[in-house]
Amino acid sequence: MIAHPVAVMIKDSTQQLHKDVEDLLLPKLAAIENKNDYAAILRMFYGYFSPLENLLQQFVTPALLPDVAERRKADALLHDLRSLKSEGADLTLCDALPLIENEAQAMGALYVLEGSTLGGKTIAKMLRQNKALALTDNELTFFMGYKEETGSKWKAFLQVLNQQQDADQTIAAANQTFYHMKNWMQRFYHG
Repeated sequence: MIAHPVAVMIKDSTQQLHKDVEDLLLPKLAAIENKNDYAAILRMFYGYFSPLENLLQQFVTPALLPDVAERRKADALLHDLRSLKSEGADLTLCDALPLIENEAQAMGALYVLEGSTLGGKTIAKMLRQNKALALTDNELTFFMGYKEETGSKWKAFLQVLNQQQDADQTIAAANQTFYHMKNWMQRFYHG
């Protein structure tokens, strides 16, 4: 029997929850009418990514992923909110996060965060086409991901991910991460 790489198993296993998250997000992106609407989406992402990244940092260290510090999405989100002059005190943080108690689970959660850089490039292009926004590159750092390095950074991440020994825990954590993200988005937009 040929073992599939962990990344392939995660992608297959999380397909429905990934779609559920996209189905919630894409209409919000399409409905953006001004920079306040855009800032609200950034605050929503920050509210989930920031506490999750803080949880992951005890397990995903530079020894495991040398450029882990460069991969913090919360930093890019704060940068964009500052550029929009919208980083005020209303940064609500999600308190319902996936269970992260070891490296395998942390890598499963990080799969979801890192994967957001792939879709982010498409979203950045879509947002640039919204003439009402007139966003600058300085306001799009989160969605622009790693710019021209996005593909190579994703491949480097997958190499580390595919070395995980406990695929079941990694897959379960990726599913939990999408599940909690979906719930956070629903709570954020619908109270």
